[in-house]
Amino acid sequence: MPTDEAAAPGPNIQPDVQPDTDPETHPDTSTGRLRSAVNRLVHAMRKDGAVTPGDRASLRRQRPGEPGGPVFWKIAARYLEPADLLPPVASQRRDGAERQWAVVLAAIAELADFHRTGPGHRLGRVLADRDVSEARVLRLLRAHDEALLDTVRDVVHQLASSGARVDLADLANLVTSDGTDWETDVRRSIALDYYRSHGA
Repeated sequence: MPTDEAAAPGPNIQPDVQPDTDPETHPDTSTGRLRSAVNRLVHAMRKDGAVTPGDRASLRRQRPGEPGGPVFWKIAARYLEPADLLPPVASQRRDGAERQWAVVLAAIAELADFHRTGPGHRLGRVLADRDVSEARVLRLLRAHDEALLDTVRDVVHQLASSGARVDLADLANLVTSDGTDWETDVRRSIALDYYRSHGA
């Protein structure tokens, strides 16, 4: 039976923080921190109220790919920076990372109630199970930068409208790996999951 990691109490879900590790060169460590942070955010939205329904609405309304407002900064300070998921403020990569996380947070705000973990809820499999077209999946997997952010928003709306239960960490990993050395591995994994289920 698939597990629902998001249902675990918030204090027991701690990010695997290694301050001396550069997430750009250690994808396994970065992915672990990302998954923990996504689970904590889902728990905060669904269970403990740290991210309120009003906060979720604000995240969904923010301009696409443009972080801003107290809710985004609160989440950045409380969840993303402690998990070492944002570059330092002075880094040239910071603006791009914030734009990526603005889209990820909007997706989590929209799909938090449908977040599930386990093999049956991997993003590629869910895209196949929900009959997302091959053309749209290929656009998602080939897109970069702003085109990726736009395509992710379209896919999120489609998943939300169908009530798809999906592992949101896979979606976050797709967005935040864009432009890294391991983006190909992330996209390959999603593609394989999709084609293993598509038309089966």
